[in-house]
Amino acid sequence: MTRVLALVATLAAVGCGDDTATKPMDLAMAASGDQSVYSLCGHPGDTGNSKHVGQFCMDQAMCSPGTICSTVMSIPQGPTYFCTIPCDINAADPNAPCGESATCTCLSGNACGCVPDPCRIGLFG
Repeated sequence: MTRVLALVATLAAVGCGDDTATKPMDLAMAASGDQSVYSLCGHPGDTGNSKHVGQFCMDQAMCSPGTICSTVMSIPQGPTYFCTIPCDINAADPNAPCGESATCTCLSGNACGCVPDPCRIGLFG
């Protein structure tokens, strides 16, 4: 019985809060990285494939040479921010300029570019 009382007394002393008026939330964090930009495809930190298709960008300066920043807002599902390479859907191998894990995809008519496969599947089906 003495052990139980000692345990209860110890837990009460250790478990009691202090009189600090305000404590920060345990999960508080600054909005940064993926939380700072809403994007269905292309997120801060994405490096893309070996040809940089899929690299995150918000403007052309963020893309590697030879790629174009595609900030498409009109896709019905929402905005995308990634570097792409123009491609010709009618070429013998339209995916040749795209590199691995990317596919030549057209939004309309001749507006075709290399899209990372996870994005293409998620956005276009």
